[in-house]
Amino acid sequence: METDDERDVPLELGTVGPTSVDDATETDRPTPRWKLWGGLGAALIVGAVVGIVANNARNDAAEYAEVDLVRGSVDTEYGSPLSSNSQRLYVNLINTGPRELEILSVDVEGFRSLDDPDAGSVTAAPGEWVRVGAIVEADCGTRPPGTLQVRVRTASGEQTVVVTGQPGDDQLIWAWQGGCETAGGTGVLVGETRTVSADASGAHIVLPVSNSSEEPLTVTAMETTTPGFTMTTDPLPIDIGAGETVQVETAWTVTDCDRAAQFAEATVAVNIHNDTMDTRVSQPLGNPTLIELVRLAVRVCET
Repeated sequence: METDDERDVPLELGTVGPTSVDDATETDRPTPRWKLWGGLGAALIVGAVVGIVANNARNDAAEYAEVDLVRGSVDTEYGSPLSSNSQRLYVNLINTGPRELEILSVDVEGFRSLDDPDAGSVTAAPGEWVRVGAIVEADCGTRPPGTLQVRVRTASGEQTVVVTGQPGDDQLIWAWQGGCETAGGTGVLVGETRTVSADASGAHIVLPVSNSSEEPLTVTAMETTTPGFTMTTDPLPIDIGAGETVQVETAWTVTDCDRAAQFAEATVAVNIHNDTMDTRVSQPLGNPTLIELVRLAVRVCET
């Protein structure tokens, strides 16, 4: 028989129904859909930004590597003495690109490049003409097509570019023909010089310039290439017929005593024009002129 105390105790049935959400662990909760899409969107944005940066970097690198050079005129200077087959080519180039570049060297097809002790790089700003020199020897078995292999340095590194001439431009052909015909084929010779007068103010020397070719030519310019001196001449240009000789009066003065004390050869450069070419020939003047210039240097620099 139950007592009154036992009847008053409620019956314990335990937990009835589903477990409260508050009691579930954090890892058991499903991930909201907006979080899934948000994470994917962030990844796509990061990928797009990286792609844009990489693409811009590639475009910048390509732009910095772009080289646009256009070839202008070519001047030729033959070696001294005339028996030498070497030539110095001066190639005029303009940088038509958007950025500054450095021209390291020029190789001319149809010519063999020789060592140049005065070689150095040339900086070309956008829109600027520059003059690049190269000592070469004509390869008489390969007619030049008129193209150059130009080694340049840009912000992205070094590269070699091909530069072509303009249609109808035969200057490299003329230089090649002149080299293969030997420098004497230009027809210009400077004979035995004659001193007219000399004192501390300068020396007046007559240069007999001969045209030994079968065609008339024009001497367009003459200048000394003797270190430490300057030279002026009669008014130029001077026309010289085939087989003729013209006496050209020159006046020499000392401009640099240090250099004049060290020179070993008296030379002049003669610019020549005829129907087929424009060229520049370096000519030695011989011992009489050498002795006269030494005397002039002594009078000017040791008094």
